[in-house]
Amino acid sequence: MRLNQRQIDIFNAIMTNKSMTAAAGAVGTSQPTISREIRELERRIGFELFLRFGKRLTPTDQAVLLHEVVRRSFVGLDEISRAASAICTRNAGTFRIASIPALAESIVPRVIQRFLKVRPAVHFTIHSHEEPSLRHEMTTQVFDLGLTEDDFERDDATIETIPVADMVCVLPARHRLAARMVLEPEDFAGESFVHFEQNDPYRRKLDQVFVAAEVVRSYAAETTTAASVCAMVGMGVGVSVINPLTAASHAGRNVVFRKLGVSVPYALSVWRPRRSSRTGQSEKVVAAVKEVVAEMRKNLKATLAR
Repeated sequence: MRLNQRQIDIFNAIMTNKSMTAAAGAVGTSQPTISREIRELERRIGFELFLRFGKRLTPTDQAVLLHEVVRRSFVGLDEISRAASAICTRNAGTFRIASIPALAESIVPRVIQRFLKVRPAVHFTIHSHEEPSLRHEMTTQVFDLGLTEDDFERDDATIETIPVADMVCVLPARHRLAARMVLEPEDFAGESFVHFEQNDPYRRKLDQVFVAAEVVRSYAAETTTAASVCAMVGMGVGVSVINPLTAASHAGRNVVFRKLGVSVPYALSVWRPRRSSRTGQSEKVVAAVKEVVAEMRKNLKATLAR
C-alpha cells in the first residue's frame, strides 16, 4: 500500500490545526477537497481516522497512533529546513551559539557585551537547551560554538574544557547557616534542599558528596536551571549548592554564597566544529569566554571572602 503525500499533508494539517476549515487554509485548498481526500485515505488504509459529528471531527485512537509516525517525518523535514536557514544566516554574518541555560543566563551575556564593544557588526543568536536536547540540537543544526557542562565525544567537533572554580553553597540572606564562612556537608543535615534534576551531572556529584558524609537532606524541590534554584532559595524554599558562574551573576539578589568544605570543581566545555569558515572568529569568542570566566571567578572570590 503506497500512500499519497498530498493526503498525508492534509491529515497532518487536520491533526495539527484541530479543524477542517483551518486545515484547508493551511494546505491551500477547499474544505470539500479536504473531506474527499481524507475519505480516500481512510479507504486506502482500511480504518477510520475521524469520528464525524456534524462539522466536527474527533480523531480516532488509530489516527493518534498514525499521526505520531507522520509527525516524526515532518520533524525530520523541519530540521532540514532549519539547517538550511542556519547555513544561510551564517553567511549573513550571524554567529550562532548553543548553550545550556546556566551558561546562557550567566556568562554568555557578558561575553557578547565584551565582544560587541570591539566588533559591533557581528550578530549573535543564542539557542538555550538542557544538556540532552542540546546535544540533539548540535547534531541537527549548524552552530559556531557550543557551551556545555558535560564532555561528549563528537568526530566532527573539538572540545576544550575551561576550569572555573568550585561549586558554592547558596542560602537565603537571613538563613542561620549564613553566619558561617565555610559549610561542611554535615551542616546540611535535615535542611530543606533545592535539587537539580536527576540527570544533571553536578546533581550526581553533589549526591555522592552527601552520601559519603552520610548526610540526609530534606527534599524541598527539584528544578532544571541554576537560576531557578537561586530564585527558590531567595524565596526561602530551601538551600542548595550551585555552579560558581551563576553564583557570581546572582550576588546580592536576596541570597548569600558560602564556600563548600568539600571541593566539587566546576568546568565548562566549549564545543567547536572541526570544519568551519569562522575559525578565527570562534577563537576570539573563546578568548572572550576565558576572560569573562577569570573576571567572574575573581568577583566570586571577593564575595565569598566577605
